Amino acid sequence: PRQMTVTIMALDRRLRVGRIALDRKSVRSFDRDGRLHIAVSHMAKAGVDQYLGEEIPGWEELGLEARKVYRLLRDPEELAKAVDTFNNLPILRDHIPVSADAPQQDLVIGSTGTDATFDGEFLDNSSVIWVQDDIDDIESEEKRDWSPGYYYTPDMTAGKFNGLPYDGIMRNIVGNHVALVDEGRQGRDVVVGDRQPEILTMLKSRRALFLQGACLALIAPKLAMD
Repeated sequence: PRQMTVTIMALDRRLRVGRIALDRKSVRSFDRDGRLHIAVSHMAKAGVDQYLGEEIPGWEELGLEARKVYRLLRDPEELAKAVDTFNNLPILRDHIPVSADAPQQDLVIGSTGTDATFDGEFLDNSSVIWVQDDIDDIESEEKRDWSPGYYYTPDMTAGKFNGLPYDGIMRNIVGNHVALVDEGRQGRDVVVGDRQPEILTMLKSRRALFLQGACLALIAPKLAMD
């Protein structure tokens, strides 16, 4: 089987696939216990986004530079094949890979639905948020973007998509979780989505970078084994 790895900040920090369609009151409803149900929202988007070399699975083996920015294509054909893997995923407060052995229960705030679809550009799904603090963040727009976390195999074949050049393509996409963040990578149309790495907008401390690298070194190999 092909090796696949998960990118912790997910394939879409710049996906900004759609600030939670939560912005549209018509798609939101509450059940008798106060849980927030979202009928549909964009959770991922086909397109080209920027990633640091060290964010790309297997970057060292691929001969990439850790601090160089690479443009990766979230290919619509790959998203189309991945649709079903975005059903029944945990929704988290932050990007952390999850599994049955490491469910990260303290970070789980809800779940995606069972009706994921892809229209050629956007991957959509329903969702439910169970925790009041996070419902309040959505209602106040403190947090309103979806940021999908998923496995993928990087194919560093350059090309162009809709006139935009890219350095590689994300293949074999498989959903792992969705995070609720303040600002996603995929854009304002993926409301409630993919967080953009702070390092692309501000400098990080050497200690933070060291810790981030240590976490990736520990987690990525285990996920790649799947």
